Amino acid sequence: MRLAPILAAAALAALPATAQDRDSYEYREGYRRGYDDGFAAGYRKALEEGRGAPPPAPAYAPPPARLGPIRITRAIYGSTSRSCDATRFVKGQAEGRINATVNASNEMCGDPAKGERKQLEITFRCGDITKTASGYEHRSVYLDCSTPN
Repeated sequence: MRLAPILAAAALAALPATAQDRDSYEYREGYRRGYDDGFAAGYRKALEEGRGAPPPAPAYAPPPARLGPIRITRAIYGSTSRSCDATRFVKGQAEGRINATVNASNEMCGDPAKGERKQLEITFRCGDITKTASGYEHRSVYLDCSTPN
């Protein structure tokens, strides 16, 4: 008959805790100890099986962009209605330099659109990086290969 009180105590322990029990210091400490003990046991088992914490993944760093001198890919001068190819002129002004200033004017390839506002659009490469620059007529366009931006 001594078994009955033990079974009764086990049955009470299996019941879910009430809100008042969960607020008690003993309940919170027991929960924390149980969590810590379970974590430590799992960690020990993983180490014994050779499945310890994996090494941290290496941080990805893209390779540095190679910069180089200006290589003109294309230069167009004109308006939305008419334009001309100014690549040859711009190459003569900037090709092979680290930075250059090109003046947008009718000297590049004539006046493709008389009386209209014209713009010079240049596409160029700096080593591995392709860049663009543009400017309106009678303004300067600055090409720079000294920085990746």
